[in-house]
Amino acid sequence: MAEPACVISHGIQVRGNLSGSGDLVVEGRIEGHVALSALITVEQNGTVVADIETRELAVHGNMTGNADASERILVSSDATFVGDLKAPRIVLEDGAKFRGNIEMDVPLPADI
Repeated sequence: MAEPACVISHGIQVRGNLSGSGDLVVEGRIEGHVALSALITVEQNGTVVADIETRELAVHGNMTGNADASERILVSSDATFVGDLKAPRIVLEDGAKFRGNIEMDVPLPADI
């Protein structure tokens, strides 16, 4: 049975460094650095001002900072993201507001 996600609820602000292995749902605000080996979801009312290292990131709210995911990053149509994205799979949905650089960390074929 999967462990429940940790939720930073609306109205809660966290400043500092977060690390661990569980899923995280952000409905409030986080400032600092986040390193989790799971799924981080920034909900529509959530705000993150931090660099993130994770397995998978889904942004539906506001994020400022760089994101490095080992599997996938999703920036949804309602999201605003300012910073650099690095992951093997990156999805920017139509309507997403994005300013930054994208690096898709995939090996190139040998003949290039």
